[in-house]
Parts: sequence; C-alpha cells; structure tokens
Amino acid sequence: MTIRTLLLSLLLGLSFQGHAQFLELGLGGSGTLFHGDVGAVGTAAKGAYGFLPNQPAGQITLRRQYNWHWSTRLNYMAGYLSGVDAWAKDDFKNDRDIAFRTEVRELSYMTEFNYWPYGTGTKHAQSFYLFAGLGITAYNPQGLYEDTWYDLRPLGTEGQQTDLNDQLFYGNTTLTVPFGFGYRQSLARDWSMTAEVGWRSYGSDYLDDTSGDYVDALALADERGELASYFSNPGLVPYQSGLARGNAQSKDWSIFAGITIFYNLSPRDERCSGF
Repeated sequence: MTIRTLLLSLLLGLSFQGHAQFLELGLGGSGTLFHGDVGAVGTAAKGAYGFLPNQPAGQITLRRQYNWHWSTRLNYMAGYLSGVDAWAKDDFKNDRDIAFRTEVRELSYMTEFNYWPYGTGTKHAQSFYLFAGLGITAYNPQGLYEDTWYDLRPLGTEGQQTDLNDQLFYGNTTLTVPFGFGYRQSLARDWSMTAEVGWRSYGSDYLDDTSGDYVDALALADERGELASYFSNPGLVPYQSGLARGNAQSKDWSIFAGITIFYNLSPRDERCSGF
C-alpha cells in the first residue's frame, strides 16, 4: 500500500485493508436553485426562473466504493445561492422586493447505493444511484446596493439586538441533509463521471436573511444606519407592528444539479479481484 493511498483512506476514517475496493477523487460543477422565503421555484415563479439553476457551485469529492452496490463519499462544495422576489408571481413578494445572494461552503459525508452492479473500468460500467448523508454548511447572505454587495447578517435587517427586536443575530453555520439521485458511467480503466440532482435541507431559515417580522425602517436607521434600513425594507412596504417579513415556521432548501469527473486513485495491482 502506498503512502498516498493510506493518507486518503484515513481522511474517510475507514481502514483501507481487507474489504476496501476503489478510492476515487472527483472534481465537479453544479448549478444551484434556492427554495426559501425569498424568490420562487416551479410554477410559483415567472417564466423559467423557477426551474433553471441561477448560481454556480464547484465541488471536490473523495469517493470510496466497497462492492458493486455500496459506496461512501466525503464532499466539499463551495458556491452561491440566490433568490429574487421580482421573479415570483406572488403579489406579497413583488411588493416586498427582497433580493439576495448567499455564499455557501458545505462539508458533507454521504452513502451511495447503485441500482445496478457498478465498477469503474469493469464490464459493469453504468448505474443509477441514490445518495443521502449529513453535513455542515457555512453561509453568508449578501444584498446588492449601488453595484456593491454588502454582508447582511451584521446589519441586523430584522432589528436583531436593537431596541426594536431582542432576537440575537442568526448563526453563520447550519446542519445540512443532502440527498438525491444520479447516474454514473465508467469512461475508461481509471476514469468515470456522474450526473446528479441533489436536494439540501438546512437547519436554518436565514440563508436568505429573511425569516421574522418587519421592524420600523426609520427607527432601524437611527440604530444601524441607512444601509440596514434599506435592506430591511427595499420594497418600502408600509410598516405596522407584527407585519410578517418571512415565514419562521419553514426552513430553507436548495437544489444542486451537476456533473463530476472521477479518477481512480487505487493502484491497479492492489485493487480487489471482485472488480
């Protein structure tokens, strides 16, 4: 066993000897689609905005295959999510007129199941598969004002930690549950590719900086400045106490759709004969 193989195996926290089969490194790209308080997806959106990915993401994956059907993978993904109320058919959202982008960085660990027997570089060269796992996502919502992106969390757009709202600032990390399906194809002895669609369920409702009630924008300007006042109510909705800005009862979601190219790192003379 080479030192390279041993180190990569330790990253997965699993012993490489005995039952292990393939160890593959993948690089991929995705398009993302956000589903939360801001913007709209599917038939709730105007035109194609609700169906087409609108932000990019990239990922690096270390995948471990144990037999024809089961594998695990350690995945790091970085990219953006975004939503625009102007894309929605909902009059409330059009009037609210919030728009955002959020930089996300996700580290996750997933289990995969191949429907058909699969092994890179073997006669079993293709399969559909399911995957699910658990991860953690760091996120940073931003808003655009006069061609400049501003971080929204420190502005406290819902009056966090002011005299207007005793709520604390929301966190910038959240637990994530990724799951979905895909198709994988062996391209050569050491090369393969996957095309997959995956959903992310987040433990936070603030990836779009929107969850609670409006606060008085004029009063917020006195405590946090004009920028916080603008992002708290860009649509200039007439303020009244208890007016909902978002829906705190539902958490945020996203969809990722993309392609990953894999290279088999396992030395050929050490691959198990089961493949």
